[in-house]
Amino acid sequence: MSAGRATTDVAIVGAGPYGLSLATQLVDHHVEHRIFGHPMQTWRRMPAGMYLKSLGFATNIYTPRHYLTLPEFCRERGLEDYEPIQFSTFADYGVWMQQKLVPHLEETGVELLAREQGSFALTLETGERLLAKRVVVAVGLTYFARLPEVLSGIPRELVAHTSRPFEFSRFNGADVTVVGGGSSALEAAALLHENGAHVRLLARSNISWGQRGPRDGERSLLDRLRLPNSVVGHGRGNLALQHLPMWMHYLSAERRLRALRTSYGPSGAWWLRARVADRFPLDEHTSVVAATVEGGRVSLGVKDADGGERTVRTDFVVAGTGYEVDLDRLAFMDAGLRRDLDRIERSPRLSRHFESSVPGLYFIGPASAASFGPLFRFVAGGAYTVPVVARHLARRSHRPRFAVRQRPATGARVFPEDVARR
Repeated sequence: MSAGRATTDVAIVGAGPYGLSLATQLVDHHVEHRIFGHPMQTWRRMPAGMYLKSLGFATNIYTPRHYLTLPEFCRERGLEDYEPIQFSTFADYGVWMQQKLVPHLEETGVELLAREQGSFALTLETGERLLAKRVVVAVGLTYFARLPEVLSGIPRELVAHTSRPFEFSRFNGADVTVVGGGSSALEAAALLHENGAHVRLLARSNISWGQRGPRDGERSLLDRLRLPNSVVGHGRGNLALQHLPMWMHYLSAERRLRALRTSYGPSGAWWLRARVADRFPLDEHTSVVAATVEGGRVSLGVKDADGGERTVRTDFVVAGTGYEVDLDRLAFMDAGLRRDLDRIERSPRLSRHFESSVPGLYFIGPASAASFGPLFRFVAGGAYTVPVVARHLARRSHRPRFAVRQRPATGARVFPEDVARR
């Protein structure tokens, strides 16, 4: 590495659940690292009033201190600890964990990641440039919101993906069309309706609803044996996915992608149904085939199940159309570096240690799902991912003495035992 420029053994790009979890593990493994990002940014930007679809025990920051869980955080504050839990509560929990266990987080973004002299060069939003021997990309879903091509030509003041922060109350009295049939689309439609908007929802298929999963303490022993609970729901197949998460990595890419497309598809949470059913029009088996702007409003060409077409004129469109991993959307990565990555479709092809075809470059979180299966689309996948990656980085570490490198803002080194005491 070049003299005169800051260096680190490992750089973590992203400060969501996966990035923060990994930083806590690297502290315990005495691996020098720096972590960049705004803590829980995606979750903090979620519209107020929206709830997690996952259960509390399946939505943790996975640290070596197993008692620091989301349910424990909620119980200590008198909040719901099972379901439904607000996005804002999970965001608060993540920030609390960051302040407690990852105080060395640097709240800045990475503008450019490229290769240089056998290492990785990072340029930060602060203007600082540094070199890292290894880089872990843990950006979550921030870059991967999927807006259908048919809506891509609509001005951004007339269309928004559900991942974008906005105030539902500003649509009071407006005509709003929600596109999508999953939980985010259904919940956005419910919140728009509750804030005085005239709402319709267009879904490509039948809208399906999840079932309430009672706590194990409310179930008989026979029921728990027949349908055991897991981080992704009830059932033995789900339990196997939780406790044997590695097996899908050894399937062919074709079979793994098929599992990704057919498992845990769009559906509404059971607690959302009463706020949606019979409250506003739900048009199933419809597709948007055209979209134009006329007189400041959006005109949608809609094809119905019977093949007939009609025009829907609306003031605003909300796209609850999910996410799609695509390496080319990671604009902070040098184009040459992106071209050198082996892919499974548009996702990185990863080793069993989550390392890409570019040695020293790792991807964790949803970007790893094409290599490991549907569990890794969820926060719960971190329970397996993070220890595996941390151990692999520790085995290759050349500086085991310090947990993190000198932090530019304070000039202080952070020792593992210091962080553990906080």
